[in-house]
Amino acid sequence: MALGRLLVLAVVAVATVVACNSAPKVPVSTAALKKAYWGQPKDGASADVTSQVTCPNGYPCDVFANAANFRQPKSDLANRLAVIWTCQPQNFVLSEVVAPGLKVRMDCVGGLPLVPRRITVLEATWGAPNGQTLDVTQQVRDICGDTSWRCQVPAMAYIFGTPDRVTMTKVLRIRFTCNGQTTPGQQATENSVADLRCERAKDLE
Repeated sequence: MALGRLLVLAVVAVATVVACNSAPKVPVSTAALKKAYWGQPKDGASADVTSQVTCPNGYPCDVFANAANFRQPKSDLANRLAVIWTCQPQNFVLSEVVAPGLKVRMDCVGGLPLVPRRITVLEATWGAPNGQTLDVTQQVRDICGDTSWRCQVPAMAYIFGTPDRVTMTKVLRIRFTCNGQTTPGQQATENSVADLRCERAKDLE
């Protein structure tokens, strides 16, 4: 009887090991800073503070949205911090936009491997919903790169410019494909993020 119980336990243990080993492995993801911006629409290229962001302890890394970190004498509530970073080997470009007093955490959330589909940006425009717009296709391509499978693009005037003096909120509109297949496209209002994704329901089952 005792020998029989030992054999059953051994079989169960082997089955458990096999089951654990057969589960999909979540790849280790590495984050890296791509771009950081701090300021207001009028700041333009001077809003680029990439060189001022450091992560001495590696990633995950917190970037705080306050004037002192970016060598400004005083804070202005109109400022916005936008941070763009990459996650490999997932080929993700992630970003976040925050107001003063908050922080961006550059991190890569692990997950099961998805069917890889490459994003190709076809067209991007920036401007007032019913007014003048700029062609910002190349700027969006520069952010997303040529190999990303997901790309988050901050809709910020200091990145894309100010096509007019109208104070109404601007909109970033992006048309893109996934492995050459046309998607519905994405848009984001100023100070938010356009999230270009290629996942499908069957990829997440």
